[in-house]
Amino acid sequence: MKIGLKTVACAALVVAVTLMLAVGAGAQEKLAFSIVTGGTGGVWYPLGGAIGGVIGKYVPNTEATSEATTAAIDNMKLLIAGKAGMSFAYDYHVVWANDGKVPGLTGKHNIRMVMGFYEQPLHIVTTAATGITTLMQLKGKRVSVGAPNSGTEEQADYVLKALGIDWNKDIKKEKLGAGESVAALKDGKIDAFFWSGAVPTAAIIDMASTPGTKMVLLPVGGKTAEMIMKGNPGVFHKSTFAKGSYSSVDKDVDAIAITAVLQAMDTFPAERLYQIVKAIFDNKAELAAVWKGATTLTPAMAVGQVTPDALKYLHPGAQKFFKEKGVLKEQAAPKKKGTQKKK
Repeated sequence: MKIGLKTVACAALVVAVTLMLAVGAGAQEKLAFSIVTGGTGGVWYPLGGAIGGVIGKYVPNTEATSEATTAAIDNMKLLIAGKAGMSFAYDYHVVWANDGKVPGLTGKHNIRMVMGFYEQPLHIVTTAATGITTLMQLKGKRVSVGAPNSGTEEQADYVLKALGIDWNKDIKKEKLGAGESVAALKDGKIDAFFWSGAVPTAAIIDMASTPGTKMVLLPVGGKTAEMIMKGNPGVFHKSTFAKGSYSSVDKDVDAIAITAVLQAMDTFPAERLYQIVKAIFDNKAELAAVWKGATTLTPAMAVGQVTPDALKYLHPGAQKFFKEKGVLKEQAAPKKKGTQKKK
């Protein structure tokens, strides 16, 4: 049987086209984005960097870089404006964004939760030298309420309002990030500061280990915690700073807390997001280099430590991963909100 040159050429062309289609089908479109985080003295910035490193190494054709910001509220503004692909914020923010209730944001926005990372207690820090032992004793004092537009500032506002403290009249307000607040407290320029962050936070470790200074975490428990939680439904839950969480903490301290989460818009490609979440859990050791909590983080914790209302807005790509791990029941797809307005 003779096979002509034309037949061989046609066959070769078919094979080449088939291979090109196979390669094309398997390749992912290039995707590069920013993960907006928080101040460099907190946990979110280095954690975002570690997540970006994992994404770049283990998710094909995908790159992510960590960007320092003033944190939660600004992060959501950048996310909604399309200037970031993922952002750190809190579980209740996901719900509020979809309901149009986030302070400083206009309209309703289709933000979706990627996963929960850790419980974040509200640190209210002073020193023994100030004589301040309760929240009500902050009246008349110099207090940093957090960087402008940060989650810390937002939560400090909620706490003080719930206790009837007007931060424009009853305290001498400063707006500083974690590192700046620690420096100001050491220098005697402020008497106390608020910080919403993971335990331990590097800046607070620095404060606690300052020679000749006894750092104090003000307790938030009992009727005080109940008053704050009643005044801010769905935001805080009760927690504790465990003995030894910082070098100066020699006994358990009552606290209130929220949960830090990673967010994306509903338009983020679902399959790529699935690959990202899988890569995070497959390579937790690389995250543990900057955040020790990664060693104990499980899929069950990632969805179990957020509020049920926030879980309703879990991104479809994340849903796929957590369902595969058997930690998530069927989720009804949330309805898209109305026309989104950018501020």
